[in-house]
Amino acid sequence: MSRELAGLIRMGKNAFSEAECLRAERYLLDALAGGAKYPDIHYTLGLIDHQRGNYRRAVERFGQAVSLNPDYTEALLSLSITLNDMGRYDEARDAYDRAAENLSRKGVPPGGDLFRGRIANLYKELGELFLALGRHDDAIREYRNALSAAPGFPDLRIRLVTALREAGRADEALKEVDAFLAETPGNAAALIQKGILHYLAGEKARARRAWEEALYKDPLNKIVQVYMNTLDRENPPG
Repeated sequence: MSRELAGLIRMGKNAFSEAECLRAERYLLDALAGGAKYPDIHYTLGLIDHQRGNYRRAVERFGQAVSLNPDYTEALLSLSITLNDMGRYDEARDAYDRAAENLSRKGVPPGGDLFRGRIANLYKELGELFLALGRHDDAIREYRNALSAAPGFPDLRIRLVTALREAGRADEALKEVDAFLAETPGNAAALIQKGILHYLAGEKARARRAWEEALYKDPLNKIVQVYMNTLDRENPPG
């Protein structure tokens, strides 16, 4: 591969990781036009099309990725998800079964944590894109889909709380974080989010209590210390 093509692919992937989908698409399409034939290029373009709601094009992209690498499990799972969104349930199930067969050959049980984790990660990736684009309701939907696939993944709960907060649905976010803390008491990330919600609601004493508990659980967490310092500046002693 030429240095020019490698540069286009690198810039495209970097742009995608920053949710700059238009820029990512431009670089990756230029790489394809220049002769690059890599399944992950088609896969990334498929994710971009999916988040735009262009499911037909996304199916084509994921299909191209799979044709280049039949063992590309993430592309098969994304293909399954997209076909399901289109109501093409038999085809979605076929793609899912092919992904399960790929993992089974590698010794991964289809119902195991790793398999469900891969599905959840795909939904999370879409959620991150939607959140970065300010499409909060879409992000919330994808995070809930991810939690349906892997309900025991704590980072998904935190991302859902973040999306609910950014959507202005603070009451829902607080209920979600309280439910999470009831299941996993003392979770520092959840306590941080709880503190943020109280702080934004003007409940600074409650915010302080949540952040103090988070700092107790995770004494080296610099973010919590920044929040505590902010409270101290706003409410100096004396």
